[in-house]
Amino acid sequence: MQSARAVRRALRSSHRSIAAGRGTACRAAIAIVRQRSGTYSAAATACTAAAAAAAALLLHDDAADAAHCDAQTFAGQWAAVVTEFDASGAASTKNVDRYAAHLRHEGCVGVFVCGTSGESMSLSVGERERLAEAWAASGARHGLRVIVHVGCDALLDAERLARHAASLGVDGVSAMAPRFVKCDGADALAAYCAAVARAAPATPFFYYHFPLATGVATKPSQLVRAALARIPTFAGMKYSDADMWEYGECCDADADGRLAFLPGFEAQTLAHLPYHPRDAYGAVSLSFSLLAPLHRDVADAFYGQRGAEAHALQAASRGFFRAVTPFGWTQAVKLALVDRGVLDSPLCRAPSRNLSPGERNALRRVFRDLAKREPRYFGGLVGD
Repeated sequence: MQSARAVRRALRSSHRSIAAGRGTACRAAIAIVRQRSGTYSAAATACTAAAAAAAALLLHDDAADAAHCDAQTFAGQWAAVVTEFDASGAASTKNVDRYAAHLRHEGCVGVFVCGTSGESMSLSVGERERLAEAWAASGARHGLRVIVHVGCDALLDAERLARHAASLGVDGVSAMAPRFVKCDGADALAAYCAAVARAAPATPFFYYHFPLATGVATKPSQLVRAALARIPTFAGMKYSDADMWEYGECCDADADGRLAFLPGFEAQTLAHLPYHPRDAYGAVSLSFSLLAPLHRDVADAFYGQRGAEAHALQAASRGFFRAVTPFGWTQAVKLALVDRGVLDSPLCRAPSRNLSPGERNALRRVFRDLAKREPRYFGGLVGD
């Protein structure tokens, strides 16, 4: 039987969809009034007030729920989606809806937008907002939940992105640590995260732990303890690190088992699974855009106590990453999505490198070899 909180969450999802549509119509009406008269009419003012009142009602209920979310809320496979760039180098939302439909077909439950795989730190704030808007709309259309990464070195930008994401009704916001001027220890990092979380006070907040990218040495388990004391909406962590000792420490720090720890290194899925019941295990990974079924079967074999099968499937996962690493993981996923007709362009934005035509052909040969060895999981790497 569903809990009252789950029922409220389902009802609010429909309320948000209705409110989003009304809000769009309201903004259009206001724009017309501005264009014609240069001032707000009484009708536009009333419309704005009504929208604000409706939002306040949802915010009140959401705040209570966000503070009491649990790991099961974020279970399942979340694709760390890539950002498409067109021939001019501009970030494009043209194929977001097609991408979302593809991910839903692959079995993903949600998307992690504008993270490392999405090249967020090479995007402008405006581009990140447009991508969040596109994914929020397409996620609702295709039944995908949405977490938006809002981390920036500039706190004001991170707060702006968090407010914007919350206004879209997304399921979570996340932030990695500042990378240039680094926070001095867990308390300072928790204070930064708390400031970002306050900008979206009714939205679950996830810390994004990725020390290879940020150079931040703060132990994530210390951050968990500091965040639990400071951030009412702290929901867990996207954990992109090979340090399994610290992963265990993070789980131990969550005495109530309420937080969602979402691993980001799918090539070591088997190392994470013992820490989580089946219905509470979630992960956020780049390769889920292509290999969600493979990693879902790794988990199913583990929880089904089929150890040899789980090990063989995990070895296949490592084989994929070993084969594509010379070309770049994001570059490989983009090319495969192009070849499958999901995206139009495999381009990345500087400083990420783009593959030459020769390198793309070499990568396609790698895809064909993988598909020949394991067609069940890698056959989709080869375009129709």
